[in-house]
Amino acid sequence: MSFLLPTLLTFGLPLIAAPLVIHLINLRRHRRIEWAAMDFLLESQKRNKKWIVLKQLLLLLLRTLAIAAAVLMLAGPVVRSTWAGLFGRGVTHHLILLDDSYSMADHWDETSAFDQAKHVVSAVLEQARGKSENQLVTLLRFSEARQLAAGAGPEIDRRPLDGELMTQLERMLDKMAPSETDAGPIEGLQAATRLPESTDGETRIAYLITDFRLPQWEEQAQIRQLMGRLRERVGDLQLVQTVYEERPNLAITRLEPESGIRAAGVETWMELTVANYGASPAAAVTVAVEQDGNRLPAVEIDEIPAGETATRRFRVTFPTAGPHELTAALESDAVITDNRRYFAADIPPVFPVLVIDGSPEGDDGYYMRTALSPGGKNVGGWSPQVEPPSFLRNHDALGNYAVIALLDVPRLDDTEVEVLESFVRSGGGLAIFVGPQSQAPFYNERLFHDGEGLLPAPLGVPSQLLRDSADGRPDVSVADHPIFRVFAGQRNSFLSVANVDFYYALEPNWQAPEKGDVSTIAKLRNGAPLAMEKKFGDGRVVVHLGKLAPSPTDQGIWSNWSLNPVFPIYANELVGYLSATRRRFDVRGVDAPIKLTLPEAEYQPEVKVRAPGVSDGNAASIVAAAKDGMYQITAPGKPQSGVWRFELTTRDGKLQTRYIAVNVPVGEGELAIVDQSELAERLRGVEYRYSLATEFSETDDELAGYRLGDALLYLLAGLLIAEQLFAVSASYHPVAARSAA
Repeated sequence: MSFLLPTLLTFGLPLIAAPLVIHLINLRRHRRIEWAAMDFLLESQKRNKKWIVLKQLLLLLLRTLAIAAAVLMLAGPVVRSTWAGLFGRGVTHHLILLDDSYSMADHWDETSAFDQAKHVVSAVLEQARGKSENQLVTLLRFSEARQLAAGAGPEIDRRPLDGELMTQLERMLDKMAPSETDAGPIEGLQAATRLPESTDGETRIAYLITDFRLPQWEEQAQIRQLMGRLRERVGDLQLVQTVYEERPNLAITRLEPESGIRAAGVETWMELTVANYGASPAAAVTVAVEQDGNRLPAVEIDEIPAGETATRRFRVTFPTAGPHELTAALESDAVITDNRRYFAADIPPVFPVLVIDGSPEGDDGYYMRTALSPGGKNVGGWSPQVEPPSFLRNHDALGNYAVIALLDVPRLDDTEVEVLESFVRSGGGLAIFVGPQSQAPFYNERLFHDGEGLLPAPLGVPSQLLRDSADGRPDVSVADHPIFRVFAGQRNSFLSVANVDFYYALEPNWQAPEKGDVSTIAKLRNGAPLAMEKKFGDGRVVVHLGKLAPSPTDQGIWSNWSLNPVFPIYANELVGYLSATRRRFDVRGVDAPIKLTLPEAEYQPEVKVRAPGVSDGNAASIVAAAKDGMYQITAPGKPQSGVWRFELTTRDGKLQTRYIAVNVPVGEGELAIVDQSELAERLRGVEYRYSLATEFSETDDELAGYRLGDALLYLLAGLLIAEQLFAVSASYHPVAARSAA
């Protein structure tokens, strides 16, 4: 016999002695009083003493048995004997919570964490098979848990453990592999607590089979609460750990353009980040890189300290416009799932840039256009379009531009300001070069707007940078910022030839905000800001507090900034940096369905979808349905990492291909574990049993059997009735006299 709540026996069984203790206490209350008439009663008591003592003993026994039956009933006794089926009902429900996140791919020797988990599931089924009582099985994988929030149920849900289910489970376990998700215990426990309550007479045993990775068990309070709720709903909670030690693991956590993708034929700098989740440094790390299936030079990392990341830049050029892909891969280690990362983008021939020139002679726009597209050949991938400020009223067309540049614009009307704010807030980039035409009151009132507008700081007055022959410092110093990378290096002399004579000073009482949305990225020799950046919504604004062109003004020539030999590089980096959020690429995660939205007016409804690793001939064909003028296309099957290909047909019959890169979530490859003592601390107050997967085959299933709770309830009721009858019989209450006939 076993018990669902054995701790109740510890506190409840001592209560059985309560009737005896009360009886002994009452004996001490009796006082001996001499009374002559008592002799006749004593003589009568001697003649009936045996029968009176027997009644008292039976009454004491009944009261003791009643307390014992109540304690046993609450403790939930379970008996394995088939004879117990005459008195109790036997339905044992095995609830198996299986961790299939990709950290379970951790492998060593000839096994893996997931192999150990499958061994435990098989052991549970073997222990349950062949029992005379009814056996139910629910198998809930962590990767299924997120679907349960939408109303779906586990694939195996309250299924009777018969031959058909055993065959199905054996085949399922043979094919089952870790998913590519990072679904953790919180999702699994939440889903388990949403399952229906146990039926009357059902014994539910829950098995949580996981690797107990430290990052997934950081939310101690929430996990303890969910574990407690689950424990209240089950007769027994068993925690099974599938790994026993931490192994080193490397993971590629980022593969993205440094400052947005560039146009076809233009060199793009990519950033690659590798995380070392191990406890010791990783030396001589080699990352293989492929572009459209062709091998590129490998990225070499000398050393990655323990628990840290390393980022390296490498150059790539997408030669033609259209879809392209990149793949970065590490050598095999403990977890291979996070050793690959994918990138995909639709590369355009050029990116349009809108230049709003407010200078009287149009000289600022000339220098900017020449720097971005020398000779009008768009060799840098930019297609600058110079327009007057009134062009901003064509707000519907602004979404086509990667960046908008305002060059010495005097002022704008309210509608134009609102259009600019909407453009930047939605992810656009804005460059502002002020000059003698810029009207400080307008800039401060409408563009700065007490810190709520586009301008990072309020303007003061145009000022002159005074020179000191004894000061050998250059006029300009720059911060470590992407747009000033061309000026980096100790031997770089380009800053030394940058001369600034006039600039726009800021209001003297202005203080930078504490929230960090505004920063100074270039300063003058006197400490005054020359270039500032502000984050605005999803976009960015960079302000250059000086005139761009070296043309004479009423004050004189402001600077020779646009005559610097590296100004074209600076202009390209500036536009590239500001347009990074606008020039997006299609990279997604495996935790959501892969969807593509197309305008109905431009495309036909027939679409072919090719999953990673699937040949052209096996592509899935979909006929999309339109809603509100848009096609919503969802890739069939389960999302998996790699590059997905969507083959489209335009309304005029042209074929197009879209690439979508899908990557596994970052962080699941951190293999630090929570050991048994740490687990006990985190789950303090929750009753459970812990075992390692290798020891689980020796774990008994003592809670599987027939529950005698109902039989004990009926027995308790009978004992209480019998106790009342004996109590009345053993008392000295006189029988009521009958009325005379």
